[in-house]
Amino acid sequence: MHNDRVMSRIAGPAIVALAGLLLAGCGGGGGDSSPSAGDGSSSSGGFSQSSGSPDGTPAPSQAVVQGVKLSPEGAKLHVGQSARVSWKPDQTSTAVASIAVTRLQRMPIGTFADWRLPPETLKSTPYFVHATVRNLGRTDLGGAPVPLYLLDQRNTLLQSSSFQAQFKACPSTPLPAKFTRGKKVAVCLVFFVPDHGKLIAISFRPTQDFDAITWDGPVRSPKRTKK
Repeated sequence: MHNDRVMSRIAGPAIVALAGLLLAGCGGGGGDSSPSAGDGSSSSGGFSQSSGSPDGTPAPSQAVVQGVKLSPEGAKLHVGQSARVSWKPDQTSTAVASIAVTRLQRMPIGTFADWRLPPETLKSTPYFVHATVRNLGRTDLGGAPVPLYLLDQRNTLLQSSSFQAQFKACPSTPLPAKFTRGKKVAVCLVFFVPDHGKLIAISFRPTQDFDAITWDGPVRSPKRTKK
C-alpha cells in the first residue's frame, strides 16, 4: 500500500522536503520498474537465478547480474557488512552495486532547529543512516536515489528525506551526478520516524515480492559536549 507524501516548509531561503510513509506491512513495493526476486528461470538483462535443490526444495536466491553474484534474498546483516544487490532505477537500466550500512545514529529533533518543520514532524524521531555504495555494474547510476529504507517498530518502511537546500550534517542526497562502474561513495540519509518511533532495521527491498535484505546494529546517540 502506497502512501507517499512530501511536505515542505520554508526556513529562510531553504526548503526541506520530508518523505513520508512508503510501505506498510506487506504492502506495495517499488513497482514494475524495479527488479523482482525472480521465478527460478533465466530472464533478460543478464539476470539468472538458481532454480532450487534436486529434491525440489526452493533454494535461496543466488542471482547473477552482469557477472556479479548477488547476496541472497532475506540476508540479515549487521552494521559494517556489505551486500551485493541489483535493482532497476528506471524502465531501461539495471543497477548492480555493493552497499554497506556503516553507522546508525538517533538524533534529537533540535538538530533541525534551523528548519521550520510541520507539527507532525516535530513529533518524530530523526535518524542518520550512514552507508557506502560501490557501482559494480555497467549502468551509470548518477543521480539515482540510494535504495535503502528504514523499518520501524510498526513494520513500516519509510523513505529517506530530501532537502532543497544544503544540510551539511547529513546531506541525504542521491548518488553523485556521475557514478560509473568502480566508483564508491559514502552517503548519509535522514529518516524521520513518526510518533517518536524507533528504528528496527535498514532495508533493501526494491519490489514487493523481494525478500528484503536488512541491516541492524547499535544505534548511537550524539555525544554531549560539556559546558
